[in-house]
Amino acid sequence: MKLGISMIAGMLIVVAGAATGRAEVNCKFVLKNLSLPGRTVQSVAETMSISEEDVKKCQDQAAQGGGGDQKPAGEKPAGEGK
Repeated sequence: MKLGISMIAGMLIVVAGAATGRAEVNCKFVLKNLSLPGRTVQSVAETMSISEEDVKKCQDQAAQGGGGDQKPAGEKPAGEGK
């Protein structure tokens, strides 16, 4: 009985620690959601369970040209023929 209670308490501590840790926000996905009709910063933040501040940071990065995932226009993605 005591072992079961201590295991449950241990799992709760692990879950609480994981929930409070800052996860990396996928700005590409945030911007894709924002581009959909009728989506606002608030609705995207609620849907993705992130703060509105994180959504606004992604917008600022995109406005500054911080899309590091984009390839230069002349290069083809790996695996495409010539």
